[in-house]
Amino acid sequence: VAGTMRLLRALLCLWLLAEAARASRVRTRRELGPGLYEHGVYDAGGSYCQRGDVCCHGRDDGCTVPYHDTLCYCDLFCNRTVSDCCPDFWEYCLGIPAPFPKAPGCARAGRSFPTGATYRENCNLCTCGPGGQWQCEDHACLMDGELMDAVNRGNYGWRAANYSQFWGMTLEDGIRHRLGTFRPSPTVMNMNEMHMNMDSNEVLPRHFDAAAKWPGMIHEPLDQGNCAGSWAFSTAAVASDRISIHSMGHMTPALSPQNLLSCDTRNQRGCSGGRLDGAWWYLRRRG
Repeated sequence: VAGTMRLLRALLCLWLLAEAARASRVRTRRELGPGLYEHGVYDAGGSYCQRGDVCCHGRDDGCTVPYHDTLCYCDLFCNRTVSDCCPDFWEYCLGIPAPFPKAPGCARAGRSFPTGATYRENCNLCTCGPGGQWQCEDHACLMDGELMDAVNRGNYGWRAANYSQFWGMTLEDGIRHRLGTFRPSPTVMNMNEMHMNMDSNEVLPRHFDAAAKWPGMIHEPLDQGNCAGSWAFSTAAVASDRISIHSMGHMTPALSPQNLLSCDTRNQRGCSGGRLDGAWWYLRRRG
């Protein structure tokens, strides 16, 4: 029995020492940790201690709430010279104004953001300035809701639609990456146009659909992605259709635009743009 009692006393002493060491470590961490408000209170109107059943009295090292990328406290021990209290601790728990000035920042969607914070508004980057105002870039965006609405209110014979894959891209991005056909060479531009005499009684149709005229011979357009290679994609597609039509559907090849992008390098720039006349020259001479 005596041995058992001595063992219990030893275990009790070890437990007390461990608890004291743990409390010491926690106290040291909180007492020596940097204050949250060296540059003022961010999100002074935010709800932290007000969330649910949070302690406001005594000391409770577990009385924490997430605050940006760290934690803030809602117990009385947080109210020190170097404070780690939550922004609403003083008003909610003590009923007094916060002793720290409100840090300069910007408001958005009911939240406060510090100076230097950023967010994207479509294709424009907005930055929280030192004066508490958002400063946004002013690029023309590839997708513009107001422009789409204006087009669709008019009678232009077509309707604008929202292509979400283009959201966040500037108009300059679209021109640089989603087009890619350069102006033809001066030699081509100086060529004479072709003239064709039509019978005076011949009437051109109001509408023409190649897929209806030659069913099964017209290929679907390919997505060039963010490669400014429309010169290669359009040339390969038209050549594929012409072979299908000329063979009366016996041959329906899908010619590869990648072959043009990779191999037609004479005065061409691959995914940075090229000329249609050069692409057709390559098809005629190289195949």
